[in-house]
This record gives sequence, C-alpha cells and structure tokens, in this order.
Amino acid sequence: MTQTFAEILILTPSVLNAGYLVWIADVLQQIMNDLAEASFGRFMPLLYKRGVGSVYAVVTSSITFVAMIPYFIFYGFNHWWFIAGLIFFLLSSVAGKVFNLPIYRRLLVLAKRDLSQPDIVQQLREDRRKLQMANWVRASICVVSIVLMVIQFA
Repeated sequence: MTQTFAEILILTPSVLNAGYLVWIADVLQQIMNDLAEASFGRFMPLLYKRGVGSVYAVVTSSITFVAMIPYFIFYGFNHWWFIAGLIFFLLSSVAGKVFNLPIYRRLLVLAKRDLSQPDIVQQLREDRRKLQMANWVRASICVVSIVLMVIQFA
C-alpha cells in the first residue's frame, strides 16, 4: 500500500466525521436554539444517549485514531501537512472532551430537576449558548484538520 493510498483511507472517515460535526453545529444547534428551555432540557439527555451510542459517530471518529498508529509506524512523519491535519483532528477531539462533555454532564443533571424553575431556565439558556460555541469550535478545528490533510495531496 502506498503512503498516498493510506492517507486517502485515513482522510475518508475524517471527512465524514467533520461533516457530522458541522451538521451538529449548524442544523441540530439551530433546532436546539428554537426549543423552549424546558424542551431543550428534556431533549439533551436523549441526544446524549443516542449520540454516545451512535455507531456512525463512534466509527468515523475512531478509525482515524486507530489508523494513525500503523500510519506513523510504516510511513513516519515526512508528510508534514498530513501530520498537521492529524494533530488538528486530535485537537478537535480534545476540544469535545474539554468543552462539550462538561456541558452535557451539567445538562444531564439539570434534566432531573424541575425545568420550569427560573434559575434552571437561566442555566439551560446559558448552557445552550455555551454548547453552540463549543460545537462550532470543535467542528471548525475538525474542518481545519481536513483542509491541512488535503493540502498534502496538492
């Protein structure tokens, strides 16, 4: 297998993952923004449960990580643009863990409380705003990773 073919195999699930993250940050976030706070609070635990168990989400994000190991072993670090793209792909994952997961955890806790209380409504509104920013940050970093990987083929 050539290095270029290996890079294409790694790039493919990375692009699918980036598309998924952009769809979440754009389309799904707009739907969440249109929900009343109480509805948003009930929706988020369902989304989290289904998202964590999504075969598509797990496979598209995991293949790139798994494929990096043999890629580095067989081909080393001589394609700098592609390596930079892989690093940004890792950073997008880290951004999800650092920014998104704490918000999801807070929303899971809030969902167990009375969602009509003014302080809960305010917290839901604030968490929705933070989630929107976190989703765009993660999706943007992932798109940058794809651009960097594609530059390697130019």
